[in-house]
Amino acid sequence: MRLFFLSFALLIFACNPSKPDSQSSTQPPAPVTESAPVVKTGPLLPSISNDFMTMLWENTSYIDYTFYTLPMSMSFDNKPAIQNVLSHLEAVPVALPSTCKATGRAFFQKDGEELGVAEFYLHTDCRCFVFLKDGKAAHSNRINDKGLEFYQNSIRQAAQQTQQNTQ
Repeated sequence: MRLFFLSFALLIFACNPSKPDSQSSTQPPAPVTESAPVVKTGPLLPSISNDFMTMLWENTSYIDYTFYTLPMSMSFDNKPAIQNVLSHLEAVPVALPSTCKATGRAFFQKDGEELGVAEFYLHTDCRCFVFLKDGKAAHSNRINDKGLEFYQNSIRQAAQQTQQNTQ
């Protein structure tokens, strides 16, 4: 029952996404370079193509997140929230050290059809989406500072909601 309330709370949160600063909702995000260091150990996977990002930006109608070690899931089913999530990805590939463990998996869908799958990493020293092709890591894109903060806040809010429900 708690998981239901947690999922419901996240769904409500997702319906009121923060507005991207000055981006048009019809254009995918431009590549951004931020001040945080990029990890350069481990195999370097190329970034997803602009065409693939544009396809996700224009066609994704649902994103579902499953977390490997947290008792929660998260999903987005409206265009502004989905595009806000996609705007957190930079066109910066990431070389993940073997010590980094995936936080979970994200499924990008259009009307139930899978458009893409990615494992996501939400750690300060390794934060990215690793897009899979045929079940294997194929591309990586760094999560910007705003995106990392967004995910950390979402997890924190879910934990607070769970704690309130148990009291």
